[in-house]
This record gives sequence, structure tokens and C-alpha cells, in this order.
Amino acid sequence: MKTSTSLAAAAAFALAAACPLTAHADIIIVENFNDIGTLLNWVQTNNSVQAGGPWFQGNPGVFAAQAGTPDAYIAANYLSALNGAGTVDNWLITPELTLSGPTVLSFYTRSPGAPGFNDTMEVRFSGGGGTATSGFGTLLATIGGAAAYPSSWQQFSASVTASGSGRFAFRYTGNADTANYIGIDGVSVSAVPEPAAWLLLGLGLAALTTLRRLRRCAALAMLLAGAAIALPAAAQEGMIVVRDAQSGQLRAATPAEIKALHEQGKALRPAKPVQEQAVRREDGTLRKRLGESGMVFEVITRDADGKLLTQCVNGEQAAEAAVKHVSPAAHRNEEPYHD
Repeated sequence: MKTSTSLAAAAAFALAAACPLTAHADIIIVENFNDIGTLLNWVQTNNSVQAGGPWFQGNPGVFAAQAGTPDAYIAANYLSALNGAGTVDNWLITPELTLSGPTVLSFYTRSPGAPGFNDTMEVRFSGGGGTATSGFGTLLATIGGAAAYPSSWQQFSASVTASGSGRFAFRYTGNADTANYIGIDGVSVSAVPEPAAWLLLGLGLAALTTLRRLRRCAALAMLLAGAAIALPAAAQEGMIVVRDAQSGQLRAATPAEIKALHEQGKALRPAKPVQEQAVRREDGTLRKRLGESGMVFEVITRDADGKLLTQCVNGEQAAEAAVKHVSPAAHRNEEPYHD
């Protein structure tokens, strides 16, 4: 049965701590969808055939928000198409943003994971300040579709390199008969001034040590050992790739870069195992090495359209699960849509 939607009052909440993409990233916009009635300069365009309902405040009866009050997310469902029949094509477009180089869009999304249904959402970009959906010709990622849509909150990110005005768009699309319900939460757009510092390394190399020490994702750690991660066409499992400083695109590391990274990893590794004991500083704070479970991993996969997609998770086991994730099934409820 299909999932219901209902509007409810939303209270303000504090932004949940998420994995920052770099310690020096400049935040351009953050939106937590506490109350979508107060969204400023966001644009909704429903091109569904025939057009039905708009995006709406999250329904905690289906699932709760990723953080904050239970309904603090934005959602869309199969009723984007009139009476739940036809083709869904419902757009949610960010405000006009001023960009100046490498830029990262980060967000959380999920569905109920109902058996027999699979939602699809595209993430797109358009240079300039226009809101016509025809202008969003840059496809950054496709979530769901050929693969199962996440049935628990997962964080994704996609990057572009652009200067001047630009907008990102979330396009909920597909056949209304197979669509169900999706939610989006924790949207942020950040400008990253140093793309050359984004290194993708195998387990045990310098990037993981850097992540462990800095507790951030300035260097992107990719689980390659024992996991089937799809990279660009020229890449092979286990290889080291870097993001080119000029183009911002992923490429294979040169022999000199690989050697330098290995040497850096040796230099950063402690000579002896570190005791897992807390040390109290003079100011009264405690310092303790967190170990593998406290690390933050940036997992990179490639979707059915060949686009790279990243998500941030805590701990090695969570990272491996994200790579091998198959969404479990859940119920789909047949209830009316309320606007």
C-alpha cells in the first residue's frame, strides 16, 4: 500500500553534526526544512503528467527526520502525479547561489523501502540564476532507479566547479505506479578552496591517519580493499586516485604522487601502538585516540549512469555496509494525501 503524507507544525531545531567536507569549506547555504512554509527563494516546479501535489512537510508517521523534530524534512510521493497515476516529474530547486570554483552539495535522503516499489531522484545543476527545468542539463547523480533507494537516512554529496550564479535541483521522477515516498534533509552547499587536497586513498594510507587525527573529511577515504567500488572507466579496484587541481575531476595518481603518499603515510603512522587512555589537559579537557570506530569515512560509488556519488559515515563497518548496501523492505501504506 502507498505511503501517506500529512502536514504538521514544525519547530526549530539545532543542526545535527554532520561530516564536514573540509575544515576550511565556506558554507554557502544550509537548509534543514524545519518549516517548509518559510523556505526563502526555493522553487518548486511540478512537471508531472498530470501534475498533482507539491513537495510537503515530512510525515513522521512514515519516518522521522534525520535530525531535529520528527517532521523536520521535506518530502514528495507518488501523488506528485494527479491521483497517483501517470508520470512523476516533481522538482525542488535551491535558491540562486554565488559560486567561485569547486563547490560541494551535501544532503540526506531516504524512502520507506516498501517492497514492490522503488523511487528515483536525480540531482542536477544549472549555471546561472534561471529556474526553468530545461536549464538543469548537468546530471550529478541518480539515487534509486536501477538500484534500491536507501531505506534509512544516508548522506550523499556531489561536486561541481563553476563560477558565478548557479542552482542545484532535486528531481523526483518515474512512473507513479512504482513510485512511493522520499524525504530530503540536511541540505548544505559549501565552497571548497583547495580541491587538490582531496586525496582518495586505500585503507591504511595517509588519508586515514589524517582523518583519524583531524576527525574530518578533508582527505576523502575510500574503502577499496575487499569492496566492489566503481571508479572512472580507467580505474581498477584498489588503485589510488586524486582530484585534479585544475579540472576538479578524478584521475589516476601518477607514480610520483603514489610514492609521495606512501612516504607521507609512513611518516604519519606512530612507531608504537598508542595506549587507548584518556589524557587530561591543563584546561580540564580530555584527549583520547578514538581508534577505527571513531574515524569518519567518505565512501565513493558510481551509480548506474556512471556518476560518482559520495556519502559520509562513521566507522569502518558502516563504510563497508554503505558500499554493499541493499535496502531492506518495509510496508507501503495506502492513505490519502493531505495538503
